Amino acid sequence: MPASVDTLTAKGLRTRTRIVDTATRLILANGAHGTTMEAIQHESEVSASQLYHYFDNKRDLLAAVIQASTEIVLANTRLLEMRSLRDLRAWRDAVVDAARATGCRVGCPLASFAEDIPDSDPELLELVAAGLRRLTAAVATGLTAMRDAGELLSDTDIDRLALVVVTAYEGGMLVSRAQRAPEPLEAALDAAVACVEARATG
Repeated sequence: MPASVDTLTAKGLRTRTRIVDTATRLILANGAHGTTMEAIQHESEVSASQLYHYFDNKRDLLAAVIQASTEIVLANTRLLEMRSLRDLRAWRDAVVDAARATGCRVGCPLASFAEDIPDSDPELLELVAAGLRRLTAAVATGLTAMRDAGELLSDTDIDRLALVVVTAYEGGMLVSRAQRAPEPLEAALDAAVACVEARATG
């Protein structure tokens, strides 16, 4: 039985976080199937007993990685402070610039993890789905603020428009990562922004 996060000391929390951060990096680079617990142990610089003190098995660790990655994605300042069409365009530019800076080698972890999880593990798939729903809700909050400020038409279907933005973001990330080129992400986000702008009042 792994140690509960609530019972860990400050040192224990730091060690657990280091393991999760390392696992996230390796899984995003090599996929869940291509990442072993031994590799995570080695890169985290912990012993096998330490690793299994915090996580029962690889699946348990993957669940922690998904949850941690969700919080990172949702902590994006530009996303949290999106309140205008100008903010939306700035977020689009920041996303594309970040992808270009990494050579499009890193996509959004949520969509990346979804590719690695088999249908036979609905609990892990639900963790990813829940993260994507939270991301969509965050975008919807920004779009609602735009509508309430009079930038978008009052009858705008906020939920559907948020889905368009998130789907363009996730899909564009995946294709750009596969092609190691930012153009697919740029095209997808430009189309999504255009959909939002089509509902603009001015």
